[in-house]
Amino acid sequence: MTPAEHATSLEQLIEQQMTRWDLTRRKRMQQERPGRGKLGRLYFGPYLLISREKGAGGHQVANLIGQKLGWQVFDRQIVDAIAERTKMRQQLVEYLDEKTRGGLEEFLRHVLTKEIGTTDYLRHLRQVLLTLGQQGDVVIVGRGAEYVLPAQFGLRVRMVAPFEVRVDRIASANGLTTEAADPLVGKVDQERKDFVHNQFQKDIRDPMNYDLLINTSALTVEGTAEIVMAALRQKLHVVPAAASAP
Repeated sequence: MTPAEHATSLEQLIEQQMTRWDLTRRKRMQQERPGRGKLGRLYFGPYLLISREKGAGGHQVANLIGQKLGWQVFDRQIVDAIAERTKMRQQLVEYLDEKTRGGLEEFLRHVLTKEIGTTDYLRHLRQVLLTLGQQGDVVIVGRGAEYVLPAQFGLRVRMVAPFEVRVDRIASANGLTTEAADPLVGKVDQERKDFVHNQFQKDIRDPMNYDLLINTSALTVEGTAEIVMAALRQKLHVVPAAASAP
């Protein structure tokens, strides 16, 4: 995919997401949606935030749950691209009403004043995550969303598996030998750990940062998704669209 095609696909994704939010608004008031709540002047949620080790199956589970709920999935690459592209970031922010935009900016300033040496990228990243979380009905994979968005309006999931299991999965999925996959898995794990530590001063391995920790070594993607869906029902009363219909 060329850079121009990639940019076009991202713009289409943002347009699709805003259309989804419009449909949700017409169906029911935002504050009445299951799992949604208010913090200060802003409403947030519902959302699913997935942190994962390389090869633990996080992206596959995210996509399956997105299909079940009719929620858009935003992975690390998509969130990064929106944070770095001014036009796309503005599209999301400008979709909000004036009052909400002001509330988000105030929320963002309050968070960032606690940090030293904050980069423009981190500010933009937080702006994107807060905008997605404020609108709700999204699955966000990675990028430390669980350290930015209010925990009470979402489900924070961490997916792990033994290193050798994850190496075998990556090798099989990519046609690699285990010897070639081993350093790849270790490198990505370290990069994710460093990103969370450097940007949010958190330990990605701390189970207290999550509502649900799942060892996927003996589970299928479908089985893992069922566990996550059960937790979404328990914490946020979120169910698939078909199940909630009268």
